[in-house]
Amino acid sequence: MFQKKLGALDLKKEEERMRKAAEERVKNPAPVSGIVPAKETREFWHDPTYIITEDAVLPCGRVLYRAGTRVNPLDYMDLDRRLFFVDGREEKQVEWLKGQLLLEERSFDKKIEDRIILVGGSPPEIQDKLGFEVYFDQGGELTTRFGIRGSPAVAEQAGKNLKIVEVAVDPEK
Repeated sequence: MFQKKLGALDLKKEEERMRKAAEERVKNPAPVSGIVPAKETREFWHDPTYIITEDAVLPCGRVLYRAGTRVNPLDYMDLDRRLFFVDGREEKQVEWLKGQLLLEERSFDKKIEDRIILVGGSPPEIQDKLGFEVYFDQGGELTTRFGIRGSPAVAEQAGKNLKIVEVAVDPEK
């Protein structure tokens, strides 16, 4: 009987420890590996074209694309947003981002949505600081796909490609 109660207590402690660890990972995810503060401004282009590896079939059975077909999503849709990649642990990058967002507010051009994607730092903390929804590049999926090595960076559509600019906000570092 005593052993059973002791086991239940240990299980509750372990569940609580795991819950707290999961909460901490959400509040402070591991930074994206390989992303460093940009030492110089770098502009480059990313072609989002990919090759279909197997036939893409619609629910009705009609083949939309055959395996081996090259597809560029920007042939069919527009990316009507800018993607900002920022390390929230770097105050100068957060200040740079604030400046970019304020410039957009003052612009009379067509408004486009800004998407803030952290490569380091706490999403809830940065979201509170900026008043904007914040995302995290989990596992470096986007930065790897786009070839981003430095932060902050901004990606936006330019024709059928993405124009990506890594910005040196603190070149002395």
